[in-house]
Amino acid sequence: MNAALLCNGPSRSLFTSTNGYNYLIGCNVPWRQVDSTVVLDVGMIQKWWKNKLPPVPTWFSEHAWRETKFKNREYFKDSFLGLVKPLPEYDSSGHVACSKLIELGYTEIDIYGCDSWFTSNTDSYTHQYNDTRPSDTSKHIIGWRNRWNTIIANNPEVKITFIGDTK
Repeated sequence: MNAALLCNGPSRSLFTSTNGYNYLIGCNVPWRQVDSTVVLDVGMIQKWWKNKLPPVPTWFSEHAWRETKFKNREYFKDSFLGLVKPLPEYDSSGHVACSKLIELGYTEIDIYGCDSWFTSNTDSYTHQYNDTRPSDTSKHIIGWRNRWNTIIANNPEVKITFIGDTK
């Protein structure tokens, strides 16, 4: 089974077709129709509620789900797929989404829009909703890459392919 993980970096534009994928998972506010998304940050819940963004089937972190209680939980309730538990440091929505795909049994995962894998770029479509850019970009990129390498090493039976601009 194969899936596409749609992160929010500039290289997301390389994703052009759903053909050949059994499942699409996004990060935060998906930029196209997906089967589900992962939301970790309280700020994303606040923006989602404020802007009345359309509900998407969602895996919530515990603190993001808790934040829905202070908005209108009914608005989010039909989107609830379950809780995810990110690691305390350098675990992005992309990492958590990839781990969720592996847990669901996907053995081929193409990752789009994860520019920090190829470059020192932390630009994200998500920043228009929740600007939480890391204060130390280089430290974050190293942490994120190390986390990806751990996911890959711990799941040798899964083919994970990063699709992006290697320039």
